[in-house]
Amino acid sequence: MHQESILLRMKNPSREQIASLQQSLSMPADIQVTGYLGTGARAHVFQATLGEDRVIAKVYQEQAAKKYRHKYGTDIAEFEYQRNQALYALAPIRKHVARPYRVYRESSEYTHCMIQEYISGRTLKDLINELGHLPKEVLAAGYRVVRQAETHGVHDLDISSKNVMIVEQDGELVLKLYDFNLMPQFQHAPNPFLWMALRLGLRGRSHRDYRNLRKWEQRGQNAR
Repeated sequence: MHQESILLRMKNPSREQIASLQQSLSMPADIQVTGYLGTGARAHVFQATLGEDRVIAKVYQEQAAKKYRHKYGTDIAEFEYQRNQALYALAPIRKHVARPYRVYRESSEYTHCMIQEYISGRTLKDLINELGHLPKEVLAAGYRVVRQAETHGVHDLDISSKNVMIVEQDGELVLKLYDFNLMPQFQHAPNPFLWMALRLGLRGRSHRDYRNLRKWEQRGQNAR
């Protein structure tokens, strides 16, 4: 088996394994990988540059790619890129969405990954813990994002408080979404009961998004 394929199976790689994986990456000449940021549920994340822009390369783990390919019938990189693009295209919430740059599908000559804007900030969870409350403007932005997404058919945004970033821009706390590879339940429900509830309208397609917003509020109240 190819070295890169072996390393992409590792969820918690060692420093040596990270170095080997970074060396094995195949990228276009205009993308320079500069470091390793961490491992998520479905991808290894590398810091990089694309021209003058700071970006990240989400290099998908083999297990995740295989699941999306066989269970969902889609390329995980293409799937995330399209969802990211759909939200970034919405002008009212664009500032809350990481910019998608490129996608390299599994069939590409390059490493299976997505290139996305680099977001420098702290998680909403950390912000709440530091401030002792949830800022009203951040909650308002969360509802604005979810409602816009819902209106345009994008659901299950995966917006737990540890999975969204807060960036300080011109004295303002700006909510940023960057993770778009969660498969929506209305497309692939985990069980027939939920599938039926979604189909009959007994459960809204954005149910989990509004539930996460309520959890933000609860976390903010409990932090006081």
